[in-house]
Amino acid sequence: MIKDFLSCYIRPSPRHVEKRILRLVQHAWGNVPFYRSKMENAGITLADIKCLDDYVNKFPKTTSAEYRSYQQSTNSKGLIDVRLRPEELIEDRSSGSSGITISIHRTLRENEINRGRALWHLIRAGLRPWHRILAVLPPLQMARSDSTFQLFGIFRRTTVNYTMPIQEIVELIQRTEINVIYGQKSFIRLIADYFSTHGIPAPKLELLIPGAEKVSESDRKFFFDTFHPTRYCEFYGATETYLIATRLQNNYQPDYKAVFFSLVDTKLFDDLTSGSILVTSLINEAQPVLKIELGDRILARNYDKLYELGTTIVEVEGRNNDYLVLPNGDRISGATFYATLEYFPFMRQFKIVQESVDDCTVFLKISESSEENLTQVEGILMRLFEGKIRYKIKYVEDIPMDPNGKTRILTSNIDRPQIFAH
Repeated sequence: MIKDFLSCYIRPSPRHVEKRILRLVQHAWGNVPFYRSKMENAGITLADIKCLDDYVNKFPKTTSAEYRSYQQSTNSKGLIDVRLRPEELIEDRSSGSSGITISIHRTLRENEINRGRALWHLIRAGLRPWHRILAVLPPLQMARSDSTFQLFGIFRRTTVNYTMPIQEIVELIQRTEINVIYGQKSFIRLIADYFSTHGIPAPKLELLIPGAEKVSESDRKFFFDTFHPTRYCEFYGATETYLIATRLQNNYQPDYKAVFFSLVDTKLFDDLTSGSILVTSLINEAQPVLKIELGDRILARNYDKLYELGTTIVEVEGRNNDYLVLPNGDRISGATFYATLEYFPFMRQFKIVQESVDDCTVFLKISESSEENLTQVEGILMRLFEGKIRYKIKYVEDIPMDPNGKTRILTSNIDRPQIFAH
């Protein structure tokens, strides 16, 4: 792991990334039946993928739902290198944000590479060996063992998950004088809420790193108001590829030594490009991950410099399927609600729930319920909804997490054809 950590200081070249991807495609064609079948069904062979542009434009994409469904039906057979035995690999499972758990199998070597890279990103963000660390993780990703560094007493961490009582975690933070927190955003937010609502002084953190889901501007403001972190960073990643990008300042910087990405269904906004992200792991060979569509829409800068590794991610806009379906079949995207409701400095949290095509409920958690604030937020919601769909507003003390420990801001059980999206 130490060697992998040190290798992170070497910036990858576009040619190195291209050669690695071509090698992975060759490997998948020869040893991974799922991808060979995908290529054959698309009418292409190895001869058609000669450069990075060929890979981006010709290699078939796979949606996360398709990948998960195939895995469920075959128990991973066909996704893993046929020369390897799954029981000899390390299995990493997600908490199932789509409702279907996904498993990624890695060799010990691939797992060590990921550990080394994670440590490098944490240190780059500001983590130091003497910090008292709290890691907020999904239950399925709770550490089974300490890393090499932790066995020697440095970078030691306490792990918690969203099934544990908040009060116990807050008491643990106070008792052990935690000064670094990283992990799942929604649960970190619940911890911050507990400090705030119970009038308990929150610790001033040396470092705070939320991730695992979209972090909004209102999230960031609330974290700063509560924990006053000296250093702040965000991680964007997925079980399929591990860490994808880190946000140290205004943009997310992709980890091009470990991941390559491209966009589909793109829209241009001045010098920015919005699209659905397709990710490729440059590490996974035991179970390759090639052009998987995660279901996230992102906003990218300098997308025309993708092949030069010059593209950065400005924002993770939200899930592709975050839409409110109107009675006439039109849709309003979750991103619209983000952009509209995050404008208010008193907005702490919100969620839109649609159980029928004719009406929806907007749940709002606000910090100051003055008449002026209520008038503002109700006025803008009226402009969004009036004449389009019946709606009601409920002001609440808490908005609970979803069963997977995350919090979707828009839940719609309606499946109607799209005419256009706002």
